[in-house]
Amino acid sequence: MAKRFMKYNPSFLSEEDLIGNFAVRHADLGLIVRIIRENVTDSNQHVLIIGPRGSGKTTLVLRAAAEIQRTKELFERWYPLIFSEESYEVVSAGEFWLEALFHLSEQTGDKKWRRTYDELKDETDHQRLGERALAQLLDFADSQGKRILLIVENLNMLFGDLTSDEEAWKIRHTLMNEPRLMLLATATSRFETIENSSQAMFEMFKMQELKPLDDDECNRIWELITGQKLIGERIRPIQILTGGNPRLLTIIATFSAQRSFKQLLDDLIDLIDDHTEYFKSQLDNLPVIERKVYLSLAELWNASTARDVARAARLDVNKTSSLLGRLVGRGAVVVEVQEKKTKWYRVAERMYNIYYLMRRRGKPADRVKAAVKFMVSMYDPESAVKLITEEACGLSPEHRQDHYLAFVETINQIPDGKLREKIIVSAPKIFLESPYLAKALQNVKMQGEKTDTTVTLYSKEPSESEEKIAAYDEIIERLGNGKAPKIRKQVARAMVRKGVALINRSEDAIAAFDEMIKRFGNDKEPDIRKQVAWAMVYKGTALIELQSI
Repeated sequence: MAKRFMKYNPSFLSEEDLIGNFAVRHADLGLIVRIIRENVTDSNQHVLIIGPRGSGKTTLVLRAAAEIQRTKELFERWYPLIFSEESYEVVSAGEFWLEALFHLSEQTGDKKWRRTYDELKDETDHQRLGERALAQLLDFADSQGKRILLIVENLNMLFGDLTSDEEAWKIRHTLMNEPRLMLLATATSRFETIENSSQAMFEMFKMQELKPLDDDECNRIWELITGQKLIGERIRPIQILTGGNPRLLTIIATFSAQRSFKQLLDDLIDLIDDHTEYFKSQLDNLPVIERKVYLSLAELWNASTARDVARAARLDVNKTSSLLGRLVGRGAVVVEVQEKKTKWYRVAERMYNIYYLMRRRGKPADRVKAAVKFMVSMYDPESAVKLITEEACGLSPEHRQDHYLAFVETINQIPDGKLREKIIVSAPKIFLESPYLAKALQNVKMQGEKTDTTVTLYSKEPSESEEKIAAYDEIIERLGNGKAPKIRKQVARAMVRKGVALINRSEDAIAAFDEMIKRFGNDKEPDIRKQVAWAMVYKGTALIELQSI
């Protein structure tokens, strides 16, 4: 029988499916069950599970409820009463207990409790409503000989909607003094009512924060959904792509069945479209200025310093650094590398990069680039290039334009110079020798060039010969010893363009590209790495001309 998975509504699963799909968060479950088991005194320990959307809060608390149902000792002492994921109708303590009565009538199916709920709905005095609804709940607990475990989601929203602080204090008073009630709640983040010593819920809960899944936990979910584990380090890019978020991981694992590049490009667009509300809701929950910094980092894609992000966001560096610190605290951003006083940041969940790039930039070429970033995250670079080139070779040349753009973009994503060269020279001859590859290269602007400047491969124009080669040689000789990044970029670009000018003399062109790759192949500057990638692509094309592959 096929397993069922719910990305957004675990409450729709049967108890059997819920238990069968529970592959991670066992330590968190153990903590909750231990506290429930130890709540035997006149004052219960209440529990608050904190984690961002998609981190598995709902699944965890529902699994705790299922554990009560299937464990004799707990079943005899506890009755789990499960609220909806949102309690929009609750604005007072009285309505909180009325909402509990509503869910009791729904869970038991007993018409008596439905009649009681309908009768209490007519009560207009919130104080009397609270007293009467609470009394009915406690009567139920006594009739069953059990304590009631109230499972309430999004507690931060619920307390934020209360009409006054006094209502929150009323709820606290009942929970602190009534041993027949325990609260197991969830929240997307810490909030004022539990953090501030003057607020009602301060030090009320044992708080358990859900951490991002590690590689091993990600692999357990991957195996559960796809039927097989990812071998070796292959799970690491998936963990980075999803940020260890179980919901995103489920989405990606469900999506991951082998696809052609064309299918992947089309389906990735559908994936983003299908889950736009999820991605958008996450972004909408960020304060405006934090969202600006977050999206600037998302567009940069590569790990970036606070100065890089500040420039992109058009904000002060110190303010940007502080906002990045807040985003790290929220789990939305991670510190990828830290060298002395400099931190390099990236978005915790790479799918937000993909979402933002595809939503903000709608041109086909940009969608190809986003698909490539997704592929390089999902697969190793060699597998991504193999998928692209093999499929392209089965198509007529005029239908390969997306594949050529994807090929160039994939090469640009690989920081290791030797691996880039290995991948380029191992590409099929029929792929590299096509004139459409040159056209694809022409349509992609060289790093640092003006908009109207393109590279022409295999040009027959006399102007592309000795005069330009001499000009590039002069730049290389005059600036060749410069250490500043801007100078190195100029030299790297001149060396690539010299090779392109020599492209009709294949051996000389190959020598020029080799010299550039030797000099800059291990340079860490992203713009220079891109120039090295261009040199490798051109060298591969020149090698084809020379029939050296």
